[in-house]
Amino acid sequence: MDGSTWERLLERFGQKVTLYQAGLGSDVKAFFQPVGERSAGEEATALGVAPEGKYLYLGPAEIDPEGVEELSWNGRFYHFIRVRAVPAGEKIAYRWALAEELDERSGA
Repeated sequence: MDGSTWERLLERFGQKVTLYQAGLGSDVKAFFQPVGERSAGEEATALGVAPEGKYLYLGPAEIDPEGVEELSWNGRFYHFIRVRAVPAGEKIAYRWALAEELDERSGA
């Protein structure tokens, strides 16, 4: 999949999330949904069984979530606990991250 195909998918089907870095928020389109998993601490969701408070983020290649302090979506706040660049040949196709819901906001 080339970069323009991914960008069109994000624009059409992605959710609007806000990424906070150095206290400033930027709105981006990304896929953001509960992670499906079978282990202790599960809860049932409309998308299946998911560990409570863990979410998958698939976002645009040009925005590295490594330095993002918080993500806001649907009135809740999250922080990234793992991030990866997903390559396609010599370029980055998209960014993958695992996020965890925050119990308390850090003040970004």
